[in-house]
Amino acid sequence: MTRASILELRRHDWSALRCGCGRSGAHLTESFSRLLDARSTRETIGYTLENHLEVQSMLFEVAPHAVSVMLTALGEDLHDSVRRHFLGMLEYLVTGESHRSEIDAGRPDLEEECIAAVREGIWALYTEAVSGDAEAALDILDYVDEDEDRLEYYRSVLAARLGEG
Repeated sequence: MTRASILELRRHDWSALRCGCGRSGAHLTESFSRLLDARSTRETIGYTLENHLEVQSMLFEVAPHAVSVMLTALGEDLHDSVRRHFLGMLEYLVTGESHRSEIDAGRPDLEEECIAAVREGIWALYTEAVSGDAEAALDILDYVDEDEDRLEYYRSVLAARLGEG
């Protein structure tokens, strides 16, 4: 059975995109595939998105394309370490800014592209907030959700639920 995250990964021409490591993003298909298939932390060793999508919160051309893959994957069965990695990366992507080289290449608004991509899949983050890592999901939603009433409602319901536990 083909997973939606794999289809989303294949949808992009990664080789045509600049990566934070200085190469094209072609190698990211292998990294994503390994992360998506990992069933242990050990299986993730050597496969990270750090220093590829961003370097010290400075974003590269591959970043907005990676957002949809990570959001799609959040709805699937992921190893906990991969889920945490994706959530951490999403926060970096919505709070970062374009690397100087990307600005020079005509991509000065990569953070806005990342925010827009997260907004397209915002319900994946709300689902994560309710059934997974609420704190990480809400931290990202703080930056992207324009519906403050909705965000506060979820935040209060989840805070009450956590207080009961």
